[in-house]
Amino acid sequence: MKGIHVVSTRPTTNYYVSRAEGAPYRQEDFEVLTTVLSALEWRRHNGVIRLYTDPPGQEFYDRLGLLELWDGGVDARLLESASRTINGRVFWSFGKTVALRQEAAPCCVLDIDLIVWDDIRRLVTAEVMSLHEESLAFPAYVGPDRLVAPPGFDWSGLDWSVTPCSAALVVFTKDTFKDAYADRALSFMAGNPIRSEPDPSVPAHPIFAEQRLLPMCARASGVRIGAFLRDYTGAELWSGRKNRTFTHLWNAKSVLHNDPGKRRELCARYAQRVRRDYPGVAKVLAGSELLREHFCTGDGLPHD
Repeated sequence: MKGIHVVSTRPTTNYYVSRAEGAPYRQEDFEVLTTVLSALEWRRHNGVIRLYTDPPGQEFYDRLGLLELWDGGVDARLLESASRTINGRVFWSFGKTVALRQEAAPCCVLDIDLIVWDDIRRLVTAEVMSLHEESLAFPAYVGPDRLVAPPGFDWSGLDWSVTPCSAALVVFTKDTFKDAYADRALSFMAGNPIRSEPDPSVPAHPIFAEQRLLPMCARASGVRIGAFLRDYTGAELWSGRKNRTFTHLWNAKSVLHNDPGKRRELCARYAQRVRRDYPGVAKVLAGSELLREHFCTGDGLPHD
């Protein structure tokens, strides 16, 4: 099954951090190392993986010598040609939907901050699979009266009682529903007049387009969405007490951005894993100014 990573540099703000308009695109060391392991572990257990990015994103990974991570290739044109009427300041994850519409099923769109440590193909039990379900009590899941849509957006057939699902990892096994959902989500984003979220801490619009509209469209189409971590092999599997298949940084990124000690600790663990299982990649990373400290000994040589 093909995996899909998406990195759009058009948004200058996401759920965690912001960068100044015109500033060069960059990632923190822990973000790059997570992406590296995400790509390598997907290849090891589940199939090829492809990166959709844009020229600044491609240049960033090229400087690190990492473009060969994605054995399914790197596409730096699709996102660049995506509609400029999509406001990247609001819809900071729009690139995932653009890439999803381009790819053929079966495919899996997974965030670059998520690592899959095992073969999940045998766990696919529905036409669509998400990482886990989410509670409607989360403040970002607002009603239609608090959402702005472009003129003519099709609200019909949407059941607002449907349980939302995480979009950190989504598997689509058939093209028909995948394309129908992607088209509807893109129609919500393209030309949407909203300029910014009323409450920046509650990203209602991007989360609606991904995590709420998807299960709504599935319900309307009679498509079942399964969840890898929703009571699959035991109660509260999603909580991490039993899950050893998925690592998703998600909320931990806020801590890692602000706690140098925690960041160094995670980078050291990830670097050790890369050195052990992917020594060739470790040599490349050891030559990077951004990552060198995690891979080199005091004499400047890579660890064995």
